[in-house]
Amino acid sequence: MPTLAINGGDPIRTKPFPAWPVLDTADTKAFESIYNSRRWGVRGSNVAEFAKQFAEFQGANYGVCVNSGTTALYVALKTAGVGPDDEVITTPYTFQATIVAILMTHAKPVFVDTAPDSFLMDVTKIQDAITDKTKAILPVHIAGYPADLDALVDIAERHNLKLIEDCAQAHGAEWRGKGVGSWGHFGCFSFQTSKNLCAGEGGIVLTNDRELYERLYALHNCGRTPPDAEFGNIEPFGSNFRMTEWQAAILLSRLKRLEDETNYRHMNMRWLDGWFGEIPGIRVTRLDPRATRCGSHGYKAIFDSEEFEGISRKTFLDAIRAEGIPMGYWYTTPMYRASFLKSNLFGQDFDYSNVHCPETEKICQTGLALSQNILLGTEEDMEDIIKATVKIRRNVGELKDG
Repeated sequence: MPTLAINGGDPIRTKPFPAWPVLDTADTKAFESIYNSRRWGVRGSNVAEFAKQFAEFQGANYGVCVNSGTTALYVALKTAGVGPDDEVITTPYTFQATIVAILMTHAKPVFVDTAPDSFLMDVTKIQDAITDKTKAILPVHIAGYPADLDALVDIAERHNLKLIEDCAQAHGAEWRGKGVGSWGHFGCFSFQTSKNLCAGEGGIVLTNDRELYERLYALHNCGRTPPDAEFGNIEPFGSNFRMTEWQAAILLSRLKRLEDETNYRHMNMRWLDGWFGEIPGIRVTRLDPRATRCGSHGYKAIFDSEEFEGISRKTFLDAIRAEGIPMGYWYTTPMYRASFLKSNLFGQDFDYSNVHCPETEKICQTGLALSQNILLGTEEDMEDIIKATVKIRRNVGELKDG
């Protein structure tokens, strides 16, 4: 068998995978149109038009554009009435923005473990986490794989809780044919550079409720309600969390390509599932059959060290990267162990020393990931990923942990 590249052999591939963001002359024209209009801020029409189009794309009635995904979560939480002494149930397997947004409201994050091998919140454990202080449930659709929205909606309705979907990685994802972010009371998206729909920064909050929409709008726009307000001045307080016309114009341009890009990523995700499922030691994280489309913000799987003769995940990743495959992982620290929780930054003093979520801790040590731009590659690119993994599996005896 050929020697592994990490030991001096020839790598499976040397050419790069697709770069991100994908450049298009339509985006340049959109940017130039804003520049020439001299309407760069609140007096243009692109922000409102993008909010309308993206809400329709995800199946929601209303959208409020903001300056980041973190802001989207914060504004949604505030509109939900979350504040000091309240509790918000969420997952410990997420990016810190999910938790920081909760802390910004002076509420307490309450962590529910992930379901085995899923990377997603275990909905069967939410019931036990609900107290008389619980105000909202905040699931995260990690990598665009939808969480169990049937169960989440049911639990929220039975306990009169607000359901706030963190869709930062889930543009285009669908649950039973309907876009994520349109199932709960709020759906929060990010348009940061790495996201499948991006403009450098930016975010949006979706909702189906007119009154919640007007409150969201006022909170993001210095207390001003929308021009066609139906509920009057229902939220006199607000700050400036607005999106600029620059971002909205780029997003409108890129939104035209999102449907095709999402379907293409989903196709490659399914292709990888099929082949990785044949390799001992790589466990595929199956898409729930009720999820009719994955947002595919990358690919996720689980590394089984025992099947690779006991080598560590780090050793495996070093070897596959040497073969020309930029594989990595998602998160390595459960959020209840995040150092910023000890900083008392928002005047809170939470003690999570006794919190233990075994499935999350396992995923943090075994998870594998490919970024979303990889899934825009060709069939040959996907084959190279599988070839490199098989090569390492067959020659694993060459590897030793450092």
